[in-house]
Amino acid sequence: MFGKTSLALLRSLTREFRYVTSDRKLLNRPLMRLILSEYRSNQVTPAQYCRGPDEMVWVADTYLQYLRSQRICRELTDKHQRREKTVQETADMIGFKLPSAPTNDREN
Repeated sequence: MFGKTSLALLRSLTREFRYVTSDRKLLNRPLMRLILSEYRSNQVTPAQYCRGPDEMVWVADTYLQYLRSQRICRELTDKHQRREKTVQETADMIGFKLPSAPTNDREN
């Protein structure tokens, strides 16, 4: 399984994990150990063949796209998610003036 594309996928996966975790030693993370063991167990040797020639590459690429999409979604949500604007802020933003509240200053 260690063709040029699968090695590039493994590097991309580790790059995405570095965005997610603050721990710099990725080998201490159980998920990274699982991925490395899957890569090692699916190497094609003369005596052993994978289920499909590109199946693990497809699974790794799918997981990479999932991680990347989650990171981008989180970044966009953090950037654009704000509190809801008040009526006064909305009116000021588009150039309207709200009517003032009536006061009871009548002298009898």
